[in-house]
Amino acid sequence: MTSSAESQHRLHVTVHFAAAPAPFEDKHADPLETVGHLKKRVLEFFHLHEGEGGVAYTLFHGTKPLEDPAQTLGAVAGHEHTLRLKLAQQITQGTAA
Repeated sequence: MTSSAESQHRLHVTVHFAAAPAPFEDKHADPLETVGHLKKRVLEFFHLHEGEGGVAYTLFHGTKPLEDPAQTLGAVAGHEHTLRLKLAQQITQGTAA
């Protein structure tokens, strides 16, 4: 039976960002794509840049931050065909030396 192999073939990925009117969506994401690569695509979609003014962005799956850029989307999704993520912004204030 090839259904398990076919189910790993594509993922429907949605990333919500509170400051955006519409989410990022990829209905045919490769489960072998890494979190780091997806994050880059998501930041480009929302016209965001890390590092400017101490700003950093993190993808979340539920309440879990996706901190390993080498982790695959398939590993995050598990047996699910749909992956719903959130993008959060963190601003780091400068510290005195």
